[in-house]
Amino acid sequence: MRAVRLYSPGDPLRVEEVPLPVPVGTEVRVRVAGCGVCHTDLHIADGTQPRVALPVTLGHEVAGWIDELGQDTETPLAVGDAVVVHGGWGCGVCRDCLAGAEQRCERSVAPGFQLDGGYADAMLVPHPRHLVPIGSLDPVRAAPLADAGITPHRAVRRAEPWLLPGARVLLIGCGALGQFALQYLRLIPDAGDELFVGVRELSPTRLERATELGADIGMLDGDPEMTREALAGPADVVLDFVGTDATLAHAAEVAAAGGLIVLVGEAGGSLGFGFERPAVESWLTTVAWGSLDDLQAVVRLAERRRLRWEVEAIPLAEAASAHAQLRAGEIDGRVVLVPSE
Repeated sequence: MRAVRLYSPGDPLRVEEVPLPVPVGTEVRVRVAGCGVCHTDLHIADGTQPRVALPVTLGHEVAGWIDELGQDTETPLAVGDAVVVHGGWGCGVCRDCLAGAEQRCERSVAPGFQLDGGYADAMLVPHPRHLVPIGSLDPVRAAPLADAGITPHRAVRRAEPWLLPGARVLLIGCGALGQFALQYLRLIPDAGDELFVGVRELSPTRLERATELGADIGMLDGDPEMTREALAGPADVVLDFVGTDATLAHAAEVAAAGGLIVLVGEAGGSLGFGFERPAVESWLTTVAWGSLDDLQAVVRLAERRRLRWEVEAIPLAEAASAHAQLRAGEIDGRVVLVPSE
């Protein structure tokens, strides 16, 4: 089978013929329908992502069909079922795993990081509990739900205690993840329609898309004073999907006393923390990917046609081109690599 492999940071991606993996024990082989291309893949390729074992087949946003089951696998799923892969593969027995947060497990491994992922015709998943059936969803379109869908879902869920009717919310960045977050905000029971949501972006195209998805106001960059004026006050919640020093500093300047800043973007930024900055009694938090529960919830929303997202399918062999497009900021939705027959 074909796989797109990375051998060393900064090296070109290699499209290679490798043996078809054979599942043993509780493993499941998934025939890949599509694998999303994520900014984290660029960090791995550049050598800036921690805990990566090279060489590796990239790709952690994967959907496809069950192809073969290991001899010890017990599952109601069957060969041929369409599934999306939850990529946080924990030990299964620690406190985080038992609490449903396997992606946070200290001993966790993940496809495209420590184990071979979905830039391939097929991949192994260590246990069927990491698979979520997707019913009638197109698995190529479903692939981005495994990260671009669940990470903002976890961020919005973390922010729900602050998301009361009339709350002011700022989204910094409205690419693939931010667009999902905007939709989740509007779906919050009893409050979604009454939130005032502003989006800060550098791309006019993304601001137009944000308006279509329910943003109340869009801002092309701007200083903190302009942001507070646009929101008619400080932000009760800031969701930073960029994560640079500059965006975090902006978040700290516009967050309300007692408000919440959620760092989602992995651009390497940091924020100094003191008694008066961010505002007094404000909260800072991060999110770690998303849990299996998040993925199941997102799939349910997608099956009910409550979510909109854009997918551009590109042949697997053109993975390097997909990386170049993502680096250049030419992608507003999600590129999905598709193995050709």
